[in-house]
Amino acid sequence: MVMQRFRIAEQSMLPALSPGEEIVASASISPKPGNIVTFPHPSRPDFWLVKRVVEKDGLANRQIWVESDNRSVSSSDSREFGPVPSETVLTRVARLDGTTFVEAVELLAEEDQSLARIVGQYGIPDFWKRPEGFATLVLLIMEQQVSLESGAATFARLVRLWGEVTPGEVAATDEAAMRSVGVTRQKASYVAGLAELVLNGELDLHQVGRLSPSQAREVLTSIRGIGPWTADAYLLSALGFPDIFPIGDRALQVGAMEAVGLTSVPSGDELGLLSETWRPIRAVAARLIWHAYLARRGRREPPFPT
Repeated sequence: MVMQRFRIAEQSMLPALSPGEEIVASASISPKPGNIVTFPHPSRPDFWLVKRVVEKDGLANRQIWVESDNRSVSSSDSREFGPVPSETVLTRVARLDGTTFVEAVELLAEEDQSLARIVGQYGIPDFWKRPEGFATLVLLIMEQQVSLESGAATFARLVRLWGEVTPGEVAATDEAAMRSVGVTRQKASYVAGLAELVLNGELDLHQVGRLSPSQAREVLTSIRGIGPWTADAYLLSALGFPDIFPIGDRALQVGAMEAVGLTSVPSGDELGLLSETWRPIRAVAARLIWHAYLARRGRREPPFPT
């Protein structure tokens, strides 16, 4: 299998990775300086090490130089055994793309019978990816408390109103114009406030995309109108973080009940506990559950409205 799961056993990668934490790593990602990678110990092939690629000349020659983040704890890296062959290295999956998404689906299906049944019955879903930035956040605001189709239809009317959904277009009009195409008063206020934050420099969405998932979530949920569901949906669909699981999503709750065979719809907290077995690629489990939920109802996620 191209993608493999690993559990951190030591403190050598603190603070990035803690003992007991799991990662997935893939042979399909070319290692670059700064990446966290895993590979068999040069003298103990049955024992894998997790290290970080450092900037060394050997990288171009298929030789990877690696070091521990917490070097005071462990010197078992290239300082001790030199570079490692690049063909032995798997790179940690920090963001999902089309390739690693399929690999993660296959890994989960291998491990979990409920998710395997979804793949067997409905196939592997398309890799849902929305563009990073302001427009996607506006779309997610439109999707709050309504169906995907209804949210997409309202957003499409905003596209027709402005031509392009940008902070400048929002600021150049008034909330009444948004309400005229079906946006509620409350959501129009949220969109106007979001545009103001971007235009006055208080919110840099490009910078948000460079943060860790927890940091990005904290920034987003500090914005009026963006709660945990909207933030998680953005981190999952626009930023591609692999371990985001929106426990407050009603379709995910119902879909998990159907997928696992529960007798009642789990609460958000119950769904969070249920999802623990799918770490650290819970976003892929969520996509599979949504895929089955929609397919059972003859629906599919609408494309990004343009």
